[in-house]
Amino acid sequence: MKKIILLTFISICFLQEECDNSRYITENFNVDIQYEVQYGENINQSILGSEYYESLYMDIYTPENDTFNERPLIFFLFGGSFIGGSKSSPDIVALCTNYAKMGYVAVAIDYRLSQHLLLFNPNEESAYKAAMKAIHDLKAAIRYFKMNDELYDDYKIDIDRVYAGGYSAGAIAAINAAYLNEYDEIPVFLYDDYDDFGGLEGFSGNQGYDSSFHGIVNLSGAVGNRDWIVEDDIPIVSMHGDQDDVVPYDDDLVTLFGLNMLVDGSFIIHERMLELDNYTALHTYENQGHSPYNNMNFETEFSSSFLYELVCNSNFMLGDLNQDYIINISDVVLLINLILSNNYMESGDMNNDENVNVQDVIILVQSILNS
Repeated sequence: MKKIILLTFISICFLQEECDNSRYITENFNVDIQYEVQYGENINQSILGSEYYESLYMDIYTPENDTFNERPLIFFLFGGSFIGGSKSSPDIVALCTNYAKMGYVAVAIDYRLSQHLLLFNPNEESAYKAAMKAIHDLKAAIRYFKMNDELYDDYKIDIDRVYAGGYSAGAIAAINAAYLNEYDEIPVFLYDDYDDFGGLEGFSGNQGYDSSFHGIVNLSGAVGNRDWIVEDDIPIVSMHGDQDDVVPYDDDLVTLFGLNMLVDGSFIIHERMLELDNYTALHTYENQGHSPYNNMNFETEFSSSFLYELVCNSNFMLGDLNQDYIINISDVVLLINLILSNNYMESGDMNNDENVNVQDVIILVQSILNS
């Protein structure tokens, strides 16, 4: 027990030190890029409908000469209506470069496209199948890094700080990978094919590892149904033009390819998150359409400021020294260790006098007894 508490204390102090010097919100590094790393493969269809195995690749952006060993990991997925685009899209390259400059390991993935499904048979079922392919590929990429972290630790990532996002179709994939996470949320018209296409996880590779992530960067995306978002769900930062006629800003129809499919856009997602008291932020580009973005500098600044609260865990509860959202005897022991080691932690400063001492222990114990 003492070893666990000591390790927890060390990790929290390390995290606070790590986030000094504006790391994760200021561009401090040059960037190394590793191109064309294969992370999986899966069956896809050509534009004419013939099946083939497609190898899946990613580009990995890392901060050059960085000495940290537990870095946050973020994925960005390109837009293109699930029929075009690539990981080399300028907006994705800019986002990955900017985030790696701030100390993240940033990853641009290619995912399977669905020209045959959407161009020759544009209906709601085809649209969901196209989105599920991208979702499955994203989850395989996440599993790849968690597998590597366990076996090799090539990328020096922290598997407890993984984030995903993208633009347009890429944002839709990331959002629905997060919130479409229960069998009973799957649209009924997918039930017959559910096992064949791999359920919620898919068959794109690296099975047996966890595919969860901890935050979303949404540029002009949408969720299939606002009710999929529940209390304490994954935080999301959204940026969207309120006149978007491709992916709706509110609750409207996607009409590409002749589809008439109702989805809930960024405004509805944000309102739902607020309703549930979940962590969320929204920037609205007023009187702007689907792509109001320029060089991704403002988008990087806005989204990274939101993620900073997650990455650095700066949203603390007074008295919750181990940051498990429960105040109990473990926090008292940590506070005593903090005092004995002559260190300071803001969450242990119960009387806000910028010191931690026996008075703070007494206040903490009283708050536990009175709860």
